[in-house]
Amino acid sequence: MLESYRNTSTGWVSPASVWEPWDIPVHSWEQFLEQTRALTETHGYRDMLWRGSGNADWALFSSLYRTLLDASPTRTPPTEDQMVAAEVETLRLAREDWRFDDMPALELLARLQHFGAPTRLVDVSENPLVALWFAVERALNTADADARVFAFAKPATRITLNSVWGGRTLRWHELTNDASRLIRRWGTGSLKYWRPPAYDSRISSQNAGFIVDGAPFAFDGDRQLRSARGRSMPWSTEDLRHTSSLPLRLSHIARDPISQYSAPVFTFRIARDAKAEIRQKLEANFGYRASTLYSDMVGLSDYLTRHIGSGATLE
Repeated sequence: MLESYRNTSTGWVSPASVWEPWDIPVHSWEQFLEQTRALTETHGYRDMLWRGSGNADWALFSSLYRTLLDASPTRTPPTEDQMVAAEVETLRLAREDWRFDDMPALELLARLQHFGAPTRLVDVSENPLVALWFAVERALNTADADARVFAFAKPATRITLNSVWGGRTLRWHELTNDASRLIRRWGTGSLKYWRPPAYDSRISSQNAGFIVDGAPFAFDGDRQLRSARGRSMPWSTEDLRHTSSLPLRLSHIARDPISQYSAPVFTFRIARDAKAEIRQKLEANFGYRASTLYSDMVGLSDYLTRHIGSGATLE
């Protein structure tokens, strides 16, 4: 798949190239509990947000970012201008053609995300066990792969549907160039968090929220480009843009206290051999399964589509 990536560094092979120096290895249920306990005790003054991925080698992309990347003939990651242009067209179609003209722009994105439309919203949970279940859930395309759980220190900026964030347009559309985005810390790693109203049952059952930020971009002195442990040179902006749609500041558990304005990210790599044990613990002890976390008709439909005829056992 190397031919799918453009303008990346020689040492960059896949998103795992970036994640690996920061990995917190997990080989059992007990080890995950120990590591999360160490994280929360070390940084207990900061709440965490969690996201699970069934394959540890996958990039961390919003659905809109991935859609635009896949649509590019040269596999070039989208710029912030391209992300905004897609959102402007999405809002226009939703309001003018589909007549969904009675809700704030952010609510429109949240509802579209629920039904699978591409948006820049990145799903997270305030519950680490929910994220862990998503990492180890049964899926044919990830059964033989290590999994990953991300922990985001909850950003200082909280989005609410007030007069600033709850309008008919998206607030970041006011930022028309990288200079203005830099001033407002948009696309620089100062992530924003939105805990939305319970528009559907899945938001409540997953204790879900959304992380929002601009597409990563580079500027002089950009701390996004700092070296990871064990590397003599930092990753390039293109490496990072092929790794995440969010401008991440990866970190280790053992470090000095974090500034309230920093939004560091920690990453746990779950060994494939530990998935079955962890899944059994989550299902038997905590009741986490597809029917409780995808607790709506869309979830049932998607589950049946994936499993009927696949040879997998239905839960």
